[in-house]
Amino acid sequence: MRHGQSEANAAGILQGSLIDTPLSEKGQLQALNVHNHLEKLDLHFDIVIASPLLRAAQTAQIIAPTKPTIYDSRLKEFDYGDWDGQLSADIHQKYSIFFDEKKNLLPGSEKISHGETFEAVTTRLNSFLSEVALKYPHQNILIASHGFTIKLLLNAVLGITQLSALNEPDNAGITKIELTSNTRTVVYFNRDLTQ
Repeated sequence: MRHGQSEANAAGILQGSLIDTPLSEKGQLQALNVHNHLEKLDLHFDIVIASPLLRAAQTAQIIAPTKPTIYDSRLKEFDYGDWDGQLSADIHQKYSIFFDEKKNLLPGSEKISHGETFEAVTTRLNSFLSEVALKYPHQNILIASHGFTIKLLLNAVLGITQLSALNEPDNAGITKIELTSNTRTVVYFNRDLTQ
C-alpha cells in the first residue's frame, strides 16, 4: 500500500527519502477508511512491513494497529537528491526534460538531481522480494511504502522496460502481489479502498 496523503503531498512538495512529513488529516482518514474496508472483508495480516519514513509507518499503524511492524529501509521512497523538498511544479518546469507529459519521472535525472538511479532501487527491491518470499512463504503481509518505490517494485516483478507507461499509485492505493519461491504475480494495482 502507498501511504495516505502526507503534509508534503498536500503542499505539492516533491517528497523522496530525505523528506519525512507525517500524514495529513486527509491521509489519516484515507488509512482509516482502508482499515475499515479490510475489516469488512475480514482480511487480516500476519505481518506488517513498512518503510521507516513517518508517513508509511503511520499508515501501517492505522491499518493494522494490533500487529507489530517490521521497518525495512529498502522500502523507503526513491531518493530525489537535491530535488527533495522542492515544489513539484517547480521541478517539473525547471527540469522538464526529465518528465513526460503525465509528470512521470524519466531515467537519467540522477545526473542533475544527485539522487538514486532506477536500477539501484529496483535491485534493493528485488532483494526485499526474494527475502520476503523465502522467510514468509504462507503469510499475508501488509507492506506500507511509497509511490515511486511501489512503481519500481512493480518493475522488479514485471520487468517494465518503459516505466513511464505506469503511473505511480495514488495515496492509499492498494496493490496485491503474490510471491512464491519461483514466481511473482501482480494480482491488481492501485485499488482505491478509501471510499
